[in-house]
Amino acid sequence: MLVALLATVALAAAPVRVDLEHLGSGELLFATQQSGVYVPATKVSTAVDADIAGVVARVRVRQSFRNDGDDWVEAVYVFPLPENAAVDSLKLIVGERVIVGEIQPREQARQTYETAKSEGHRAGLVEQERPNMFTTSIANIAPGQTITVEIGYSQVLRYDDGSFSWRFPLAITPRYIPGEPLPRQSGGRGFAPDTDQVPDASRITPRYGADVKNPVTLRVRLNAGFPLQEVASRYHPAHVSHEGNEYRLEVRTTTAHDFELDWQPQVSRVPAAAAFSEDVAGDHYALILLMPPTRGATKEPPPRELIFVIDTSGSMNGTSIRQAKQALTLALERLRPQDRFNVIEFNDEAHALFSQPAPADRATVLMAERFVKGLRANGGTEMAKALRLALAGRAPEGYLRQVVFITDGSVGNEAALFRLIKERLHGANLFTVGIGSAPNSYFMRKAAEFGHGTYTYIGDVGEVGEKMQALFVKLEGPVLTDVRLVLPAGSEAYPATVPNLYRGEPVVVSAKVPTLNSVVAIRGRSDGHEWVRSLDLAKAAHGEIAIVWARTKVEELQDEMIRGGDAAGLEKEITRLALAHHLITDYTSLVAVDKTPARPAGSELHQDQVPLQVPAGQSVDPAMLKRQPKALVGTLALDYDAYGYPTTATAAPLRLLLGAAAVLLAALLLLGGRRWEAA
Repeated sequence: MLVALLATVALAAAPVRVDLEHLGSGELLFATQQSGVYVPATKVSTAVDADIAGVVARVRVRQSFRNDGDDWVEAVYVFPLPENAAVDSLKLIVGERVIVGEIQPREQARQTYETAKSEGHRAGLVEQERPNMFTTSIANIAPGQTITVEIGYSQVLRYDDGSFSWRFPLAITPRYIPGEPLPRQSGGRGFAPDTDQVPDASRITPRYGADVKNPVTLRVRLNAGFPLQEVASRYHPAHVSHEGNEYRLEVRTTTAHDFELDWQPQVSRVPAAAAFSEDVAGDHYALILLMPPTRGATKEPPPRELIFVIDTSGSMNGTSIRQAKQALTLALERLRPQDRFNVIEFNDEAHALFSQPAPADRATVLMAERFVKGLRANGGTEMAKALRLALAGRAPEGYLRQVVFITDGSVGNEAALFRLIKERLHGANLFTVGIGSAPNSYFMRKAAEFGHGTYTYIGDVGEVGEKMQALFVKLEGPVLTDVRLVLPAGSEAYPATVPNLYRGEPVVVSAKVPTLNSVVAIRGRSDGHEWVRSLDLAKAAHGEIAIVWARTKVEELQDEMIRGGDAAGLEKEITRLALAHHLITDYTSLVAVDKTPARPAGSELHQDQVPLQVPAGQSVDPAMLKRQPKALVGTLALDYDAYGYPTTATAAPLRLLLGAAAVLLAALLLLGGRRWEAA
């Protein structure tokens, strides 16, 4: 039977006997180098404490790793953070001992960690793989021991359509990896090999386990600075209490769905402007938030050429494709007779419903609705093909061209896609709609920025109507254009160029200024008239702004690199800035080393890549999972990602497994001449 064959292949790859008492228990097991022994995987639990004041959140994330096995372990854990998190602190906690981390250039930090690991010291390393994906490595966890890593970051909150929100990601949707495998690999342990298009693919494709339930506790202290009309946890049950303007919230969950907290000011207390400042080592920093007019021109918006793009790749399977189809159907219903439109669906390939945008009459809209209704999710995520097709051509004279891109963003080649958007936009505007329980927020936000549009998250079928209605209003056009900053001479502000603004979205600028005894003004045009707002920085409230400014400048430098700037010079400047502000970037990491040796000489160290939980609503391959007892499946899922991964993932490991099965089958036939039937 194929069941027996697959089990034999797995055991041939790691010749150990299965500890039968664990079979069927659902416990995730790892093979060891000792014959006949499987050990429990290192368990991780997470505690998140967020202190929100005004428009900035200061967040502490504690990851506790427990080694229930009998061997010394190195735990490696890939995890998400918000894409605009400015990560600047690391602590390694072992019992009563607290070891504070330091920032180092990435390769130096890795070498510091590897040296400590080999010498038996406890050590922790946090590296950035993407702005919203990080890797924690913990060396020399003793049998029965728990080691905690504490990470600290600051983040500017989002304000949109009358509500503030704080989003904390609790899952990573598996990335699709395009390209051909490279002959030399970087040494990552992910399910995909490095490729010519994603040279770090093995570092951004973490392992998943079908039965993994990593517990998370979130505690939030919210002091908005003004009375609130509503405080709501969108996707998780929460206990909320408040005293005056201060709210406290607690959530305990094992649901792998991004957490989002929303709060609405009382209507009369919506801030029209706010400023926050901080002095650090003689330097002055300011964060400016200004609300544009709530409405722009009241006249009928011009005719539009709307290109709707819907992701039908395998990672969209489950609730995501239902949300996406519902969102697109609502958008089709909003088309006007004077508009033109097209629908593009993509997975391995991209296909347009019409050969060119068609008039939005009743017949074409009905045809599009039937087309959308029949869509199914499967295959890869060749997003570049979809973007090329969507951005091809130009709208007729007098038409506003807009692209609405509905996806979970589960790709690993983000930078290449941003370059493609920049090169082919040709006056269009790109609006991204993030779908599912754990969309790639980095891709969604940056793609919209490069596309001069906005981004929207839809995390539940019940909010499709609400979120799409807000997007429809924005599609009518920006309410503030030609935006420019007026700053004191010698100031350094980011973003350096403020984009056009859509209804409900504020101007948010972080600046390093020569003095706080100054006034900052922002000018623009609204409804054909000059629009001016200003703030006196001398009256600004205190906040943690310096790290936010540094993070924003790093992002600006990275964008310049994507646009084709001097890569070597920009990398040098990013590194210098990050070291000065103790900030994790692509080129710097945080490392902490306990100077006291822990692992006895001669004791082996086993690496344990802690598996991730499958994002809520996403499917695994049930046909594969049911072929093995749960405990053995847990082991196989970490060695062969044919088990439990969405079809977005590369098929290379599955081909490898089937190839090994074929070789073993041939050997059995030659040796025994026995005939057997695959299940």
